[in-house]
Amino acid sequence: MNKKYSLLLLVPLLYVGYLVFSNEGTNSSPNVNFISFAGKLFTHQTQIELIPPSQDAMKKQMATVLGRLDPPYNLSVIKQAQSYYFPNINIFFTGIPKAGCSNWEEVLLRAEGRLTSQLKATKVAQVHGGLTNNYRMSHYKRSNEDVNSAISIIVLRNPWTRAVSGYRQKLSSEKTQGGSYTGISKNIVRAIRPDNDSNPDPLCTFEEFVRYSVKNGGINDRHFKPQTKFLSADIMRYDKIIPLEYADMMADDIFRELGKDISILHSYDQTTDPRQQSSAVKAKKWLIELSEKNPELVEEFYKIYREDFDLLKYSNFSDVNFPLPLI
Repeated sequence: MNKKYSLLLLVPLLYVGYLVFSNEGTNSSPNVNFISFAGKLFTHQTQIELIPPSQDAMKKQMATVLGRLDPPYNLSVIKQAQSYYFPNINIFFTGIPKAGCSNWEEVLLRAEGRLTSQLKATKVAQVHGGLTNNYRMSHYKRSNEDVNSAISIIVLRNPWTRAVSGYRQKLSSEKTQGGSYTGISKNIVRAIRPDNDSNPDPLCTFEEFVRYSVKNGGINDRHFKPQTKFLSADIMRYDKIIPLEYADMMADDIFRELGKDISILHSYDQTTDPRQQSSAVKAKKWLIELSEKNPELVEEFYKIYREDFDLLKYSNFSDVNFPLPLI
């Protein structure tokens, strides 16, 4: 091979190398081909301002994932248990588990007039009982025109923090919040933990949860299903897309438009920067540790939620702006 021909082959290889070791031509969403590098590639080096993405940008991005931007809609036929219509404020809400749905249902019940005062944070789970039954689309008894004129709201969350939050609340042995799904957690231990393991905890570790999810293609429970499973792209429009990471400030704008002087329940954390909140800090720590120990496992776990990341170009756990969307 002559020298001139060798140089011609070298040029495209150098360009590929440039793309791999820079942010050129990429976004900061997790890439299954590169998580094996402990998430160190394709990440921002500086923090961005805490400004929510525009609705237009989010709708266009979601359309690239769901395949539609403005489908012919008929909200009245949606019967998912996680969908609600509040007639007094004319709001249609799709509540995704572990994406702030309890807090949103609580504040919407107050705006609707069903609640006269704010529930305490420790009591907010009460909204999943009789308080919301009459508003669920599965109990829908109103005209199509009523519900089709509603403002439709969806709240989404970074899949990494959602998975960690689901594990901590439902499967872990944390004293503050864990263990509400002990049956599932113990099943995971029986299926994943070796018989000679010395861990005395009867409930699963985070790594065991991830291993079980990968082995079974996910966990068949609404708290762990991909967020895309709650979306009805063929008949549903989303007027207000709310990244949970910006929920506080965006909720204030929504209720101001409705003429309601109310606020959504805030995070347990005192900090308003979602990048510094304990849920994000813990998720980042656990996922970095697991990716350094077993990068292939994290890659496979990512595949379960691939489309959820793409919905709003959510940041990887290695990004300085984690867990923000990066549209």
